[in-house]
Amino acid sequence: MRVNKILKQTLFYLVVAGIILVILTPIYFLVVISLMSDQEAYDWPTQLVPSFFNNYKLEIVDGKFLISVYSSAKKKYSTLIKTNDFEELQKFVRNKTNSTIKKGIFDIQVKKLNELISKNSEEISNLRNQIASLESKLNTVTVNLVRYKTQLEKAKKANMNNLISIINEKIIEFENEKREYEKQIKKLSERLDEIGSVKFSVSKHLFDNYVNFFRVTSDALPALFRSIQVAILTVLISLTIGGMAGYAFARYNFKGKNLLKLSVLFVRMFPGISIAMPMVIILINMGFYDKPIGLSLVYSVGQIGMTIWITASIFMGISKELEEAAMIFGTTRWGAFFKVTLPLALPGLAASAMYAFIGSWSETAQAIVLTQFNPTFPVVVYQTLVGAKGLINLTAAGGVSLALPAVIFTLIIRRYILQMWGGVKV
Repeated sequence: MRVNKILKQTLFYLVVAGIILVILTPIYFLVVISLMSDQEAYDWPTQLVPSFFNNYKLEIVDGKFLISVYSSAKKKYSTLIKTNDFEELQKFVRNKTNSTIKKGIFDIQVKKLNELISKNSEEISNLRNQIASLESKLNTVTVNLVRYKTQLEKAKKANMNNLISIINEKIIEFENEKREYEKQIKKLSERLDEIGSVKFSVSKHLFDNYVNFFRVTSDALPALFRSIQVAILTVLISLTIGGMAGYAFARYNFKGKNLLKLSVLFVRMFPGISIAMPMVIILINMGFYDKPIGLSLVYSVGQIGMTIWITASIFMGISKELEEAAMIFGTTRWGAFFKVTLPLALPGLAASAMYAFIGSWSETAQAIVLTQFNPTFPVVVYQTLVGAKGLINLTAAGGVSLALPAVIFTLIIRRYILQMWGGVKV
């Protein structure tokens, strides 16, 4: 019995952990990528944790400063830029790594580097020549290796067994030669790093992508405020109309009630984009096209049906006798509703509000059709994603910024939603 209980508990916790993992993993990666610099975002394999510092290596090659940054994914330094212009170097490094190398820090490192080079100038020169020579030989071997592998594929297709064995021997010979050159280059490079370069760390601007998103994306902040305006209006319209309809369905019986209850969900069966296109003409005639009120009216069409279903279920669960008892004690019908029924229905109204807010907040397809010069925030993020041409860290920052208001709104009303599930009492 005890073993059976342990197995059941283990299975239960595995299922819970699996659900949490499936929900949280995409969100975690989105947040991590939004905190990465361009250099980190395109390294493979992608790091699971963004770095808080950047480690740099500074050298002088051909009379110019050569700066590299350490890649945790590649386990080596990646070259950034070779220049004598400090401002150009600083700007390029800032764009690629989200770190600012201050002039004072750079001058200190240059002084250290010059002292190091003056002591080991002859050995540095020899090492560079040896590395250049080995790299030239390595390139030749690599080219031969590719050529022989191509010939091997052709020989295999032609079933030339004698030729295949000869080519295989040459490939093995070149691969051994390549490994030997790589080993020698690595050894010489390590020695060159010791006597011909300086390394230093600079803290990273962790939220640089968020700042850049709002700085380089035109109309981002006004679009954010417009989206908040649209979402609030949608919640108000949905709760006002849907809440009253839900109360009527719960309290009154009339002919065709069930058919009408089913029909309010009919609009949800149509894709939002198909409703948006005819609504363009209606909103233009009303003077609401490209305005928050027009968008909220269109969004409310879909949200009211769900609000009616949620609130009707809640009102049906609240005993009618409670209102009648309140009226016996002297209050009016409206007073009984506001003092007795409405407080008890708050969890359902909160759930409806959350549903309406999230539904309108993340809507993009309808907003693209119904706005032209005043887009909402999801449209701006979408346009950035399309126009960014692969700046995934910037678009990830936009995606997290897009999700934050919905998260904050949900946290504000969480106590009412938890009460609906039998948790915290209001």
